[in-house]
Amino acid sequence: MNKTMDINKGSLLLDPRTKMCLMFIVSIISLTGSEAVPAIYIRLLVMLLPIVLLLTIKKFIQNILCVSVIIVAWMVESVIYINYAPIYTLILFIIAGIVTRFLPALLMGYYILKTTEVATFITSLEQMHCPRKLTIPLSVMFRFIPTIKEEGQAIKRAMKMRGIDYKYALLHPLKYLEFRLVPLLNSVIKIGNELSMASITRGLTLQHARTNMITLTIRAIDWIVIIVIMLLGILYYVI
Repeated sequence: MNKTMDINKGSLLLDPRTKMCLMFIVSIISLTGSEAVPAIYIRLLVMLLPIVLLLTIKKFIQNILCVSVIIVAWMVESVIYINYAPIYTLILFIIAGIVTRFLPALLMGYYILKTTEVATFITSLEQMHCPRKLTIPLSVMFRFIPTIKEEGQAIKRAMKMRGIDYKYALLHPLKYLEFRLVPLLNSVIKIGNELSMASITRGLTLQHARTNMITLTIRAIDWIVIIVIMLLGILYYVI
């Protein structure tokens, strides 16, 4: 059977390779806090790019909150003069710096996890000729994070059925942490082993080329996004 499926056809979603390019550039620019006047505005545009992408999956409430937090943190970081500043101003500056450097990358990662299937992601890595030593851990990670989230929610529901809630956590914090973390750590070890074996069973360790039902293509929207983010990156470091 030679049928293939174009995963991006008729979709507003970006190609996984485009998402990885965005993740790399957004993370690099967000981590570097330039003080030059043109560069700080370019950095703001890049930091807001993940929020624009989240609009395509209708995360409106989260977007409003994140836009407010990023803009306020950016203004604090841009306006405050830290030399001879009081201690509370320095603390505010440090908090704003942490937000502007790490929140955009976290939002970009959230967008990738929400809009990318594991099979699609693996196919994109194979088309980029990435080594198996990179493909297998990343494929396990993509399955691992949502699975751990579900396992944590199940543990929380089980604790609630036994009367172990936030009131119990205030009265017995160490016991609450033990009841919450010990089952989760056991689940982490078990799930990690199961997902690793599942990846090997699916043939990810094979050295020869694998057939695939998914066909990925770089579309016009992908080229536009890549060109725009590359131009912003060049302008940020050149100007």
